[in-house]
This record gives sequence, C-alpha cells and structure tokens, in this order.
Amino acid sequence: MNVEYDIGVATIQDIPQMLTLQAENQISRGGALSIEFPAVWFETVVRETPIVIARRDGQLVGYLVSSTPEATRNYPLIQAKLRAYRVRPGTYNSGPLCIDAKERGHGLAAKLFDMQGALLAGREGVAFIRRDNAASRAAHAKYGFLEVAEFSHQGVEYLVAARTAASK
Repeated sequence: MNVEYDIGVATIQDIPQMLTLQAENQISRGGALSIEFPAVWFETVVRETPIVIARRDGQLVGYLVSSTPEATRNYPLIQAKLRAYRVRPGTYNSGPLCIDAKERGHGLAAKLFDMQGALLAGREGVAFIRRDNAASRAAHAKYGFLEVAEFSHQGVEYLVAARTAASK
C-alpha cells in the first residue's frame, strides 16, 4: 500500500495537533513516549530547530523533533542521556518521534528521518530509546543510528543512539 504524505517543517500553528498526538502516545495511554512536553516547550523548539511533520489528508499524523541540548536542560531523563554520552557542539536531540497508530508500517518514519537528516546535514543527532522498545531500536538502526551508550533513569534502562552524516 503506497500512502502519500505531505512532509514539511512545523510552525507554531501545528503545535495543538502535535500536543494531541503526543498525548495519545504517552506510556500512560499505551504508547511509548517517556516525556510529555508542554506547548511552551514546542513553541521554543519550533523557533530554534526544525520539527519535521507529516500530514495525510490535511491531518497531522506524525512528527520528529530536533532540539538543542539547551532546550532540554530541565528534563532529568534527557540530562541522564547527556551524562551517558557527551555531545559535541552542534549536536541536536533527535526525538521524540511520534506517529499516529493508524499510520505505522507505511514508511512514514523513514520519510521523517530522511527530512531531518537533510535539514541538519553534517550534524550529529542523538536519541534515547528504552532498552525494551525493540521496534524503536530497530527503526533507529535502520535510519543510521548506532547504539553508543546506555543509562538508567528511575529504574528504567535506556540506550543512547547517535547518527552522524557518516553513519547514514
């Protein structure tokens, strides 16, 4: 099944739909997202770094955030990631990746990762993945992320995955 998506870069106007999709994908609701970012965080990030979004029939169905380490300095989970893996200047946080459950399996993650890589070419992207999230680990590996470190936060085991221009 070939599904057509409109892939682009988020604006402030996209934030309400991103918040809705984020809420639907929290661990507390059966999803895999570990952090629930507030609207004000998205407003800051969308001005600093590209958030790649996907629409299908006008509805936002997925997004992949890029953010600076400074934008996440107040989030203990991300700080634990940055203690486990030292980043270089210019490195960005890759994630969260959030895709509507009905859109999974149609190649959307590849389109989002490809656009993020093109927009931030030559820069290292660093993500964290729950060790027990096999689907996310496989997806990140498929798109050039290498598992480079591990850490524990509040009793949960995580991996750090990094993608550079050379690892694509």
